[in-house]
Amino acid sequence: MTRDQFDAGLDRYGGDLSRWPPALRQQAEALTAADSQAAAALTAARRLDTLLTEVAAPTAADAALIGRIVSRGRQARSETVLKPTRRLAAWATAGVAATLMIGFIAGALIPADQSNDAIAGLMFTGTVDDIGGDLL
Repeated sequence: MTRDQFDAGLDRYGGDLSRWPPALRQQAEALTAADSQAAAALTAARRLDTLLTEVAAPTAADAALIGRIVSRGRQARSETVLKPTRRLAAWATAGVAATLMIGFIAGALIPADQSNDAIAGLMFTGTVDDIGGDLL
C-alpha cells in the first residue's frame, strides 16, 4: 500500500482501522508500523473522528432552551415586517401606473375586429386601416 492509497483509505474509512476492509486493514497496519508519517496521519485521523463524534452527539434540550429558541423566532419575525414608508408607497404607485398604461396601450392597439385579416394587418403593416378594417 502506498501513502496515497493509505490517505485515500483514511478519507474513506476514517481513523478506526477496524472499519476498514480486512485486506486493506492488514496493509494499513503494516504501513503504519513501518512509516512514521503514516502513523502520524492515522493518529490525526483518529483525533478527527473523536472530534466529529463529540460534535455530532445530541444535547439535552430542556423547556427553558426550547422557550428561548421559540421567543427568538418570534422576535425575528416581528422585526422583518414590511413597514409602510413614503418610498414603498411611491414604488407601489409607480407599479400600478405602469400596469395601467400597459393595459391602456394594449387595449388601444388590439383591433375590435378580431378576424385573422385584422390581426395580420396589425402585425405586419402596423395599422388595421392598411387592410381596410376599423380599429373600433
